[in-house]
Amino acid sequence: MPLVPGESTEGAALSAEGGGPSRYRWVLVGVSATVNSLAWSVRSTFAVFYVALLAEFGWKRGEATLGYAFSWLLLLVFSPLAGWLYDRWGARLVVPAGGLILGAALALTGQVTARWHYYVAFGVLGGAGIAFIQVPAAAIVSRWFLRSRGAAMGVISAGASASAVIFYPINTYLIVAFGWRTALAMFGLLVAAVTIPLAACLYREPPEQLDGRRELSVDSNLADWTLGRALSSTPFWAVFAMWGFGVIGYQIMTTHQVAHALERGFSAVTLGWMFALGGACTAAGNVIGGSLSDRWGRELVFALGSAIGILGIGCLAWLGGPEDLVLLLGYVVAGVGFGMRISLLTAIPADLFAGRNLGVILGAAQGGGGVGGLIGPFLGGWLFDVTGSYQIAFAVAALAIAVSAVAAWVAAPRRARQARHVGG
Repeated sequence: MPLVPGESTEGAALSAEGGGPSRYRWVLVGVSATVNSLAWSVRSTFAVFYVALLAEFGWKRGEATLGYAFSWLLLLVFSPLAGWLYDRWGARLVVPAGGLILGAALALTGQVTARWHYYVAFGVLGGAGIAFIQVPAAAIVSRWFLRSRGAAMGVISAGASASAVIFYPINTYLIVAFGWRTALAMFGLLVAAVTIPLAACLYREPPEQLDGRRELSVDSNLADWTLGRALSSTPFWAVFAMWGFGVIGYQIMTTHQVAHALERGFSAVTLGWMFALGGACTAAGNVIGGSLSDRWGRELVFALGSAIGILGIGCLAWLGGPEDLVLLLGYVVAGVGFGMRISLLTAIPADLFAGRNLGVILGAAQGGGGVGGLIGPFLGGWLFDVTGSYQIAFAVAALAIAVSAVAAWVAAPRRARQARHVGG
């Protein structure tokens, strides 16, 4: 149940933190950014463990990517389930459960001896753990923030974007020092040891005057969103498409950017620091895009970020060789545009479907990202195999990014925001 100031021990806890609910909500943003970074790091650093799996077992690359692909595809199941559980039990229970599941999934992946072990451990359990952390972490913050929701979501998504910069060196060191099996166990322990106590001790549901669910009294049509009603609406499927096409485009680029640049003659050292800069630009774009969207509107900022991202894709596609370092830098800096988009993937459905069932609806919408995460990496590789280059694959990525921007306009979060007049 939502909190009423002075009503419960949780209300007292809020006051005890100092500064009251309005300040405490930024503590929750920090918590969500941290746990989101940990959950996303499992995907953002998958490549270092992927190489180790190939070396250990000699699997074909398509076979070895299936566990990773399953962790995306199963968002169709686990994200709505995580949202449903959050709506009923709250983030203080669901996020720690996600930390436990994800930590166990990583430790079990370090013990695999057959492909199906890997598919179950990383693909199924890992996908569940990621969803159980990320969906509630976003939903609870969306209920604490109304007018500043974009800025808050930008900080949370910046945590995910920064995960590669933080955890690539950590996991690389662990693999070199202890071997990939022990490294996965230690990484899993780190995820669980940070996520469980942080979420269990610091998460609080918002008091009534800040609760995103209370704004629904402004318009009875906004108050009745259920999963069934959402599934029969155009805005939901527009958001689903926004997620799906956006992730297809983004995953084509992030999965194949290194291979393309290496083939153009760039050194691994150059690519290391360039793509680290790209991660920092993406993280900055999250914060910039979220903050601007609170002032300019979600659709406009999403379209602007998409345009910047498409220009960056063009820069990478036009690379001829190491003499084109400026073009590579253009692609890297365009990470700002990708970040501007990422920060709004949760803010837009939160605007549209705010209510007591936001968690399950948000989780269902994120299933589009699961489909995109399955299709994108495979599609990029398949197009390369067929054509002998990444030119068509990158063109498809740019088209997918453009389609996702159109879907954001069709979803029309501006209408929901215009209908609400309560502060946040």
